[in-house]
Order: sequence, then C-alpha cells, then structure tokens
Amino acid sequence: MKRYWFRKYGWSYIPTSITGSLITIFALLFSGWISWEISRQASSNIEALICFFAYFTCIAFWWKWIAESTSEKTKEP
Repeated sequence: MKRYWFRKYGWSYIPTSITGSLITIFALLFSGWISWEISRQASSNIEALICFFAYFTCIAFWWKWIAESTSEKTKEP
C-alpha cells in the first residue's frame, strides 16, 4: 500500500502526512527567506518584486510537482 503525502483539493494540494507538511513548511520558509534577502539588497520595490517572482515561481513549481507526484490519482469520468 502506497502512502500519499498530499490530497488534491480544487486546484491546490493539502498535505496529509508529516512529510508533505515538512515539504510545505520548507517551501514557505524558503520563500520568506528569499523575500527577506531580496528586499535587503534591492534598490527599488520593482526590482525586488521581479526578483522575488522569479524565485517564487521556481519554488512553487517544484512544490506542485512533488505534490502532484505524491498525491492519490483520481479517476475522472
């Protein structure tokens, strides 16, 4: 029997195990740390937003890929 880390909820995924929760917390903490570092070094708000968008989309992509790969597959009609 395969253990699932996430459950699909609408367009997103909800962690259903400790591993899924840890991955989600790590992604959120890493995004926050990146945001703090970028805002510290950026010379303008627009520059900070552009840099943050690039990092955040990469983090969100990998989180969603892991969530999709480790969630229960639903049969669609």
